Amino acid sequence: YLDSEGIIRNTGYQGYNLRFISRLNIFTWLKMDAGVSLNYNNSDLKESAMVKETSPIMTSLAKSPLLNPYQYDVEERETEILAEADEIGVSNPLATIENYEAYNNNYSFTAHMGAEGTINRDISVISKFSFTYDVLKERIFQPNRGMERYYNEEAINVSKATNNDLTSLFNNTFVMFNRSFGTDHELTSNTGFYLMNNRYQMDWGLTKNAHENDEYRDLQDGQNNLREIGGENRLWNWVSYYEHLTYAFKDRYMITASISLDGSSRVGREAVNTLRLGGMPFGLFYSGGVAWRVSDEPFLRDLAWLEDLRIRFTAGRTGNDDFGESTAEDYYAAVRFRETVGLYPAVLPNPLLTYETVEMLNGGLNLALIGNRITLDVDYFVSNTGNMIIFSPVEAYLGYEYKVENGGSMQNRGWELGSFVRLVNGKRFNWDLNLVLSSVKNEVTQIKGDRLVFDVPGGQKVNQTGSPANSFYGYIYKGVFSSSEEAAAANLVNNRRIPFGAGDAIFEDLSGPAGEPDGIIDEFDKTEIGSPIPDYFGGVISAFSYRGLTLSASLHFTYGNEVFNFVRFQNEKMSGLENQSTHVLSRWQYEGQETDVPRALWKDPVGNSSFSTRWIEDGSFLRLGFVKLSYRIPSQFLMFKNAEFYVSANNVYTFTGYLGYDPEFSSSFSRVYQGIDYGLTPVPRQFLLGINLGL
Repeated sequence: YLDSEGIIRNTGYQGYNLRFISRLNIFTWLKMDAGVSLNYNNSDLKESAMVKETSPIMTSLAKSPLLNPYQYDVEERETEILAEADEIGVSNPLATIENYEAYNNNYSFTAHMGAEGTINRDISVISKFSFTYDVLKERIFQPNRGMERYYNEEAINVSKATNNDLTSLFNNTFVMFNRSFGTDHELTSNTGFYLMNNRYQMDWGLTKNAHENDEYRDLQDGQNNLREIGGENRLWNWVSYYEHLTYAFKDRYMITASISLDGSSRVGREAVNTLRLGGMPFGLFYSGGVAWRVSDEPFLRDLAWLEDLRIRFTAGRTGNDDFGESTAEDYYAAVRFRETVGLYPAVLPNPLLTYETVEMLNGGLNLALIGNRITLDVDYFVSNTGNMIIFSPVEAYLGYEYKVENGGSMQNRGWELGSFVRLVNGKRFNWDLNLVLSSVKNEVTQIKGDRLVFDVPGGQKVNQTGSPANSFYGYIYKGVFSSSEEAAAANLVNNRRIPFGAGDAIFEDLSGPAGEPDGIIDEFDKTEIGSPIPDYFGGVISAFSYRGLTLSASLHFTYGNEVFNFVRFQNEKMSGLENQSTHVLSRWQYEGQETDVPRALWKDPVGNSSFSTRWIEDGSFLRLGFVKLSYRIPSQFLMFKNAEFYVSANNVYTFTGYLGYDPEFSSSFSRVYQGIDYGLTPVPRQFLLGINLGL
């Protein structure tokens, strides 16, 4: 059981987890195992800064500090009634905290069963089954009192409910062959198949204008003509036939080979670069590798300090069908508008949609020295992604924003280093150090049209040839025109031909329709302005132990990644009447003033707050992740097998130049939003006191 309160009031998480596992030896030739897992969790949530009308963080920052969150009575006495949204459209922050509701209830049941039958000493048959049923229920209520209208002017208050059901069946059955030929040769083979069936159903309903009284919060309370419904019903079937082979000679030379034939219902029926079996497209994927344990060679056996030295190389080709269940074929959805219900084509189908492929080369070595007191694992890899899945814009008359298709290629290359060192190895005192360090260089090598620009809230991203994937795309910000003379000398206008004047932003004029700077700041002047992918990332874990006492700590970091600070963008653009951050006190206010903050300008007709390097920050950080002190009680004093007391602190301290709440964030599961800080609630510092008992 876990009960955790959030940093923002009325947020938190409660989770219950129960798990049973059983292993049985039915006969000498038959073993079975089974297990059941039950999970329930409930989350009380609040909106992120992406929706400023309902976000506690954004409304708190945008609200004037001179306004009271409570109403006054006729005698000018403060009451307990929350104030309404103000005249400039900023919600009451207390209303977003106290009255705005967002609940997630998640129920999950998983059962698995496996059996292993031994045919003879060389051959076994193994089969594993699993069943998962997962239900996620979401409930949202946006009240009337104190809230700015978000959906539309008709929506005094809004109730929304969503049910998500996922049913998943999985089976892996294979024949395992393992035989040693003499003392030098060993062959292992796994031949089998995977089967998977996923069925997903989502239904949602939304009602508006329930009543000015916020006590009416059920879907049935809404007005009939303002109700909306929707949903999805998706099915994903997947099958894979595979063969894995491993051969070892004297446990010194090893060869591995794998091949699989994968079929997925997500792939289009006319998909290219596939094999046809029964009229269905299948992808052919494979891998192979060799390894050499150099330390077992006669010329190295006499080196007492060398425990292990292994050199290995692998190459292979894998496939990815993570582009949705209904993108390759016609899919119709129900829609209701007012009193009318109908069907509409929910996607623009692409029957040519095929697997995104990844071809990888990997070389590495494993080294162990001085009785394994020092170990080193080093890998260098190059992977090339082909048939890359892209969301390609389509003509407006089609009625869709994009079409999912295979239209690009990408390369990742880099290295990984892992090391363990026992710095002190005493009878009573030990000091261990673990290090992990990685670097990846990502580059789009080909994309449809050489450039694919797409919008994200507050800015734009781009996939273009020669740049990292999902890079930020905007103007290069060079400062502020300090005087009218400086602005006149630059002679720049925006895309609406409004001239930049004193106090306005200076954006670099990179190009124009003819390929040369033209004095107009427009789409031709946008460029890649940063990548959310770090140059380096890794961590260190250090552990000191003295008898039963252990002190451990961890550090982890990223270096070289850029971040779009959306919260700062909203609180420094000075285009409205909302409260802004203290940084705008340095804004341009008079002729000749030298500053890097543009002037305040109603509605910002010039575009001073346009997406640019002004809003991009260095997201590098070094975080002391945890510190833990534990004591293991000697067994002679216990009735248990073992017992350990511990006290720990998590998220202890972060060193960073980033101006947001937390440089380590994830706004979405989608890679599209990587590196965009939408003002999520930062991770709290936690202190734990506990005991582990072994029975």
